[in-house]
Amino acid sequence: MPILLKTFLEIAVWRKGPQDLPASNLLFVLALATYAAVEFVAARLVDFGARAAVVLIVVDVVMLSAWLWLVLAFFARRQRFIQTITATLGVLALIIVLDISVIALQLALGLDRTTVAINWLLPHIIILALVLGRIFMQALDRGLITGMALTVAIIYSTELVSGYLLDNIGRTG
Repeated sequence: MPILLKTFLEIAVWRKGPQDLPASNLLFVLALATYAAVEFVAARLVDFGARAAVVLIVVDVVMLSAWLWLVLAFFARRQRFIQTITATLGVLALIIVLDISVIALQLALGLDRTTVAINWLLPHIIILALVLGRIFMQALDRGLITGMALTVAIIYSTELVSGYLLDNIGRTG
C-alpha cells in the first residue's frame, strides 16, 4: 500500500493525525484532486448531473477550506492549515470510496435510491463526525466534542449552501 494512502487510512482509524503529514502544497493538490475525482463519481452515482456534481464539489471544498482557515486562525493555529486540509481531503476521499461501495452494494441488492440514501445517512454522519472531529481536535488542540461540533457545523452549512445553489441550477444540470 502506498505510504500516503496508508497514512490517510491511519488518520481515519485514529492511529495518526494531520501532524503526521508534511505541510506540502503538492500533497494538498494531490489530495484535492483525489477528493474531487471520487466525489464526482459518488455524485454521479446518486444521479447528480455533471454540472451539479461540479458545483457540489466546489462548494464542499470552498466551505471546508473557509471553515478550517477561520477556526484555525481563531485558535491561533493557522500554520496547521495545509496539514489539516490535506488530512481532511485525503480522509474524505477514503470515506467517499466507502460511500460508493455501500451505495453500489445496496443498489445491486435492488434497493431504490431513496432507501439507499436513508439507510446510509446516519452511519455516514457518525463516521464523518468521529473521523473529522478527531482531525480537527488534533489541529486545534481541543477536545473531541469541539472537533465533532465543528464537523457538524461544516456539514450542515455546506449542505445549506449546496442545496440553495443546486435548487437554482437543478440537480441534473
